[in-house]
Amino acid sequence: MTSTEIALLLNDDSEKITRIGEIIGKKIPERDNFENLNEFEKNFIYIDILEQNVTEGGFIQFFFSSSGQFTHEIFQAYLAIKAEKTVDILTKAIFLFPEIPVPKNIKIRQGILMQKESNIDLWDDLDLQFEKYEDDIVQLTIDYVRENISYFD
Repeated sequence: MTSTEIALLLNDDSEKITRIGEIIGKKIPERDNFENLNEFEKNFIYIDILEQNVTEGGFIQFFFSSSGQFTHEIFQAYLAIKAEKTVDILTKAIFLFPEIPVPKNIKIRQGILMQKESNIDLWDDLDLQFEKYEDDIVQLTIDYVRENISYFD
């Protein structure tokens, strides 16, 4: 039995997510370096990145921080777990960004954000929609891991 399979046996769903994150985290040599991860593990991490950033500081923090470089990968990760309502919110957030595709370079992203303040209020509205948590991200993520268990560990 793999570490991920054992983690899925835990009683609390949040603990399952935390433990699986720790298992995958051991494969990440430095911040934002996911080259040692497969597509399925990356999707897990991308979901965690957005959840953490938007919960802590909203979409503006997400786009302003180094995490914004993964905007389009994060979008694909939410598609992969079938989080339809969150995909809709993320689509709106991406289209509010003044440049599409969202630049990977943090300095370019930050420069664009500092020039354009008009979308900040609109992102605040999306933050509120995101906080409603209409998709059960924890359960969808656990289901995704279970469905793709052979790609974990």
